[in-house]
Amino acid sequence: MELIISFQGMDADDHRIEAYAGIESAAGIARALTLIAHFASTGKVRHRFPFSPDAQVFLEGTEEGSFNWRMVVQISGALALGMAGNALYDLTKSVIATALGESYEVSNSTVQSAMKSRSGDYDALVEAIEPALKKAHYGIGETATKIIIREKSEREVIIELDARSKSYLFDSADGGLSSQDVSVSSLNVNDRTGRAYFLDLRRTIPFRISRDAAPDTMSTISASLNSYANNQPAPIRLTFKRIEATDGRLKRVEVYRAEDVSDQD
Repeated sequence: MELIISFQGMDADDHRIEAYAGIESAAGIARALTLIAHFASTGKVRHRFPFSPDAQVFLEGTEEGSFNWRMVVQISGALALGMAGNALYDLTKSVIATALGESYEVSNSTVQSAMKSRSGDYDALVEAIEPALKKAHYGIGETATKIIIREKSEREVIIELDARSKSYLFDSADGGLSSQDVSVSSLNVNDRTGRAYFLDLRRTIPFRISRDAAPDTMSTISASLNSYANNQPAPIRLTFKRIEATDGRLKRVEVYRAEDVSDQD
């Protein structure tokens, strides 16, 4: 998969960027892409080096007459999830969009299947790339107003990093209490964290179970996840505190109660 990393605005309009800020952003993008490529190659989420030698990201230089960097994501060997070409593109766009609070409708059947059968791993991958995406935003507002990542041949935008996405990652506001019916897609009992699918947003939202939550909250969420894993979705109603981005988008929730509503109309 060949990509163009385009810096735009501020210094980039003069065909230059401040060295440290630009390199930090490029390093963050490369790390996020490496994490995604490693997952596509091995089927495993890894947070640190060493990564699979079959999943590599190369910087191939700049395009003449602009400040666009060429990056190539290269996967070789046996693919654990069968993801290459369009599948890798769809996976990359979906994971980054989810991490930035955006919705994206996956069209590739291989990625759709992996998201369903390995939803916990997919959610873990979204969480894993967040630090890299924060690093990728280092140059935003410092030396460029936005960084656009495009697929090279079709020039289709995978994601745009700008002040809005930077604010989503770094800034939060208390959105008050709310309740909603959701489906649980992943749960870490030890950390009391997980992700739940919000139908109105068409994406999963990370949650943390409050230490002050009702006593049966963990067991209700765990039972819902087991049903999901057995292809028998059991919706539950969560009562939670909203943690929002400054523009009102939901970033994560702190859960205080979970109720089984699978038998309700």
